[in-house]
Amino acid sequence: MRSLTTFDGSTSDPSSGRWIPRPDIPVQPVLSWDTFVSSGDESTPSVVDNRSVIYVTAGRIAIAHALELAGIRPGDKVLVPAYHCMAMVEPVLAFGAQPVFYALRDDLTVDLDDVAAKLDGATRLLMAANYFGFPQDLLAIRRFCDEHGLVFLEDCAHSFFGSHAGQPLGTFGDFAVGSLTKFFPVRDGGCLILRAGQSGAPGPRLRSQSIGANAAALLDALEEAVAVGRLRALGPMMDLFGRTKRVLRAVVPNAKTRRGVNPAQLRSGQRGGFDPAWMGVRATAVSRMIGQYASRSRIVESRRRNYLRFVQEFSGSRHLRPVFPNLPDGVVPYMFPLWVDDLADVFAILEDRAVPMQRFGQFLWSKMDEATCSVTRQISRHSIQLPCHQGLTEEEITALVDRVRTVVG
Repeated sequence: MRSLTTFDGSTSDPSSGRWIPRPDIPVQPVLSWDTFVSSGDESTPSVVDNRSVIYVTAGRIAIAHALELAGIRPGDKVLVPAYHCMAMVEPVLAFGAQPVFYALRDDLTVDLDDVAAKLDGATRLLMAANYFGFPQDLLAIRRFCDEHGLVFLEDCAHSFFGSHAGQPLGTFGDFAVGSLTKFFPVRDGGCLILRAGQSGAPGPRLRSQSIGANAAALLDALEEAVAVGRLRALGPMMDLFGRTKRVLRAVVPNAKTRRGVNPAQLRSGQRGGFDPAWMGVRATAVSRMIGQYASRSRIVESRRRNYLRFVQEFSGSRHLRPVFPNLPDGVVPYMFPLWVDDLADVFAILEDRAVPMQRFGQFLWSKMDEATCSVTRQISRHSIQLPCHQGLTEEEITALVDRVRTVVG
């Protein structure tokens, strides 16, 4: 059963009535005094280095715009990886298209033989994801799509930074999508990247968000930072900010609230299911500015360092193992995927211990046949993802490791 997130960050499990404490270690990046302080080389490529970038409010909204620009219509078939989150499927369904799920290999790379077996005259587009920041064989996928007349949508939600075969990520597909919220201390922001040859083609017409929406976005980021012990000097101001935000929430367009969903994320289309009302809305200026001016070198170096620390800590454990034990040069990880042998038995305990984690692919589309991909079935049942972002302190990493080891061993 899906847990519901409350406004204070704690969660409730409707199946048991169990309250789950809010992690005191941030799962996603948070603002700090160091956010904009460079630590060295700022040249690592990112998906937004391409000049044809369109900023929208969320990654799922970017997928929807890509489907629209690709001309996807009711009855078309869209190839989607079996290991997915609903944010990848919901836009396809919204266009009346049929998601066709394909298998992955043990290393989560696309099984192009399985993809080829599922092609027919209605197949229009292939979506492929660089899971947790590790690139697919993008050149092979590009060739495959060219040979079969498919539109290639490169899902870079997990891979904002990095390159493959000497080429920046986000430049292989006819379209690519990225996520600001997964790599920067912001609460809204996705991006749609057009292939270089499409730079002159008309993109979606976007409207800017209001001053109130931008103020709310900034207050959300500040509130989260203070809640996890950053920007402590701003603590006395947050009561006033909280009252201001409640007023803004009442006047911001589309600022709907829903029981059990974080209103900050509802206001951007980041949570609560695909909402087509967010199509045509630009990401807040606050999020775009933070994404532009945050130190790229700090993000890259910290994430790689933290990831390698987790590899060292969890390699050789009896019931745990890194899903990707090697971190190749140039890979900038989103999170650290960790295999847990008896996850079903210990997951609730990890939640009770306030372990900061996510479970990508925990909830798959109910109409997908589990037999489609044995790798997906296993990794969705046995993996969690731990944060390795640039905002973590050494003390938090140590505490996180200790909590996991105490539960799993």
